[in-house]
Amino acid sequence: MYIVIFIALLLALYVLQRKGMKFNGLVLIALVVGVVLGALARFSLVGESEAMADLSSAFHLIGAGYIDLLKMLVIPLVFTSLVSALLSLSDKGAANFRASAIRFVAMLLILTGISAGIGMLVGKVFNLGAGLVIPGVDLQPSHHYTGVVDTILGMLPTNPIAAMASGNAAALALFSIFIGAAALVVKKSKVADVKPFESFIQSAFEISKQLARFVVALTPYGVLALIANVASATGASSLLSVLSYLVAIYVAMAIVFALHLVILATQGVSPAYYLKNAYKALLVAFTTRSSFGTLPVTEETLRQKFKVHPDLATFAPTIGSSIGFNACAGVFPAMLVVMAMTIMHQPITWQIIMMVMFINAIASLGISGIPGTASIAAAVTLSTLGLPYAIIAIVQGVDPIVDMGRTATNVNGVMATALTVDKYLEKEESNSVAEVQAV
Repeated sequence: MYIVIFIALLLALYVLQRKGMKFNGLVLIALVVGVVLGALARFSLVGESEAMADLSSAFHLIGAGYIDLLKMLVIPLVFTSLVSALLSLSDKGAANFRASAIRFVAMLLILTGISAGIGMLVGKVFNLGAGLVIPGVDLQPSHHYTGVVDTILGMLPTNPIAAMASGNAAALALFSIFIGAAALVVKKSKVADVKPFESFIQSAFEISKQLARFVVALTPYGVLALIANVASATGASSLLSVLSYLVAIYVAMAIVFALHLVILATQGVSPAYYLKNAYKALLVAFTTRSSFGTLPVTEETLRQKFKVHPDLATFAPTIGSSIGFNACAGVFPAMLVVMAMTIMHQPITWQIIMMVMFINAIASLGISGIPGTASIAAAVTLSTLGLPYAIIAIVQGVDPIVDMGRTATNVNGVMATALTVDKYLEKEESNSVAEVQAV
């Protein structure tokens, strides 16, 4: 009976989707319905092990299928997005202010790594994943952590094809960065030679993004199946775990936000002054949940409110919409790592935390413009550590709520970094003038 109800609910979601219901609403409905269906099955099928096994198999078919499609996206998206992002740098005016650009990018990536560390620590304090199980998923890591040195060596792309075949997304990311950097250098002197390659990469990136849209559209069905399977195995504790995650990730993002303010304060920018002038961009980011959509407001804020150098005010929001992502690529994947490792009863050591910080900074390169940006970044981290992807889908039901805070945190990181770099350059210029006058 429950299998028939499950199929009927999937069809109902399809009908609602065809009628134009908003994606976020569909996912939220799938979450609630999945919890109810799983909980009812858990209590009404007590002692009926065969019926429960059949129902779990039905849940697993749809849920695991969705997870496998998510895995499919990682390789084409990581490669094409990274190479495309690096090739586009020559079109964004970075050559005119190389020092500013390098400082901005370096600081944004470092902040993303630090944000990941904050996410890990907060997730550990909240004990995320405790009492949660993922039925039907192999909870043994696909490979074991063997130390920082061996892990870094394992990330080096000695064989890019093997890295793709084994799902080593971090090694593929590094290979993509090397290819993109080499192509960028050649492009500066031999534009015609690189043009066919650049066109191919851009076309492949657009096709990969469209493929991602197809898979992301299946999220409501995957969430329904996965959360129903979890609820049927754990009951109310599954919902409590999701709510605990929701509170924990906002706490972590608040700490990252506060860190931005502290950094600005070290450059003589008071938090009150900053918030008074930045609130509009942050509000737009929070409500639209789009770094790209907020880009004009971010640029206007930097240029007119904070009087940041015009070149940097244009460059920072643009490139900051392609890399960095303190929350999407920093906090979010780190929290999923904590949840997965807790479920698998794996120890969360300082070495693991440092490794996640490094991996997340790398994974944040060039993933914007991709549907499900945060999920793709998380997939890179999870695959590198050999952790199950299924944990991503478990929290998808509350992702719209989380994404509002994530986007605002991302945009705040971009503005704080741009303003810090600008203040630093102002001090350098003042010191240079003072030295000249002294001579």
